[in-house]
Amino acid sequence: VHTHSTWATSFAQAGKDIIPLGTTQADYFHGAVPCTRLMTEEEIHGDYELETGKVIVEEFKTRNIDPDRVPGVLVHSHGPFTWGTDGFNAVHNAVVLEECAKMNAIASLLSNNEIDSMQQVLLDKHFNRKHGPGAYYGQAK
Repeated sequence: VHTHSTWATSFAQAGKDIIPLGTTQADYFHGAVPCTRLMTEEEIHGDYELETGKVIVEEFKTRNIDPDRVPGVLVHSHGPFTWGTDGFNAVHNAVVLEECAKMNAIASLLSNNEIDSMQQVLLDKHFNRKHGPGAYYGQAK
């Protein structure tokens, strides 16, 4: 799913990752939602859509991110892309990503940009209780 939602697109335009600050993000994304590098002029003038996909894959490989655990990305200067187990889940992840971007921006403002990622142990707990082995939280599948 690709949107141009206001808050997530703002992070993409700024070239900034959406770092995990709270449990809402941790419930859906096991870590920061990355922002890709800028695309080259050759990539933009080439097969643009294919090259966009390649830049996304490159970002996940470079950072060693599992796309099943972080089902979203920001393409620099463009906007957010999300995916999921089906269309409904992909759209749901897009909605959650937008809310996380909004909360991240507000928290950054309130802290004068002096904010760090949430505790890794809390992030792990929230993600794994919904998506890890022995997941027990949330609606039955």
